Amino acid sequence: MFSLTVLTLLEFNKDICTMKFPSKKKKVVSIINLITSISILVVITSLTRTEFILPPFLATAATKYPDPDWRRPRSFSIITSYVICSLIGVAFSVFHLYGLIFASVAAFLSFTICVIIDIEHPPAILATFLGVLEKVGPLYILHPVLTGVVVVEGVNYIMTKYGEQRL
Repeated sequence: MFSLTVLTLLEFNKDICTMKFPSKKKKVVSIINLITSISILVVITSLTRTEFILPPFLATAATKYPDPDWRRPRSFSIITSYVICSLIGVAFSVFHLYGLIFASVAAFLSFTICVIIDIEHPPAILATFLGVLEKVGPLYILHPVLTGVVVVEGVNYIMTKYGEQRL
């Protein structure tokens, strides 16, 4: 038992030594990205009274911290994940499946589908969960979901391509 624990600790230490942490410049870019994205979304969602959708976008913007570089495949995966999750939320709402239990079932379903098609982005399941709780309509897919994810990914793209060079 002791040798297994020591071996596990040695492997963990090796993994930590080989991990690459973001540079200070990338950390600053990711923090500015989060502040800018969420500030824009606070204004948009306040004006349209859809503030309930802010948590998943805050989580998505925060996921940029360990690796803030913009990548097209990752952005498409995030956008697709949000669209699928919001579609499931709308479907549950259309069939009058509301409440905490149905929101949980819808979240499980959307995460399972996203994992199966290999586009999972865990914060996106909140779009399903919150959509079912808020009894959303079909426009929910366009706004606030698509609007929000485009803002987060757009700000990340601009910060990575243009902002990082100026820091």
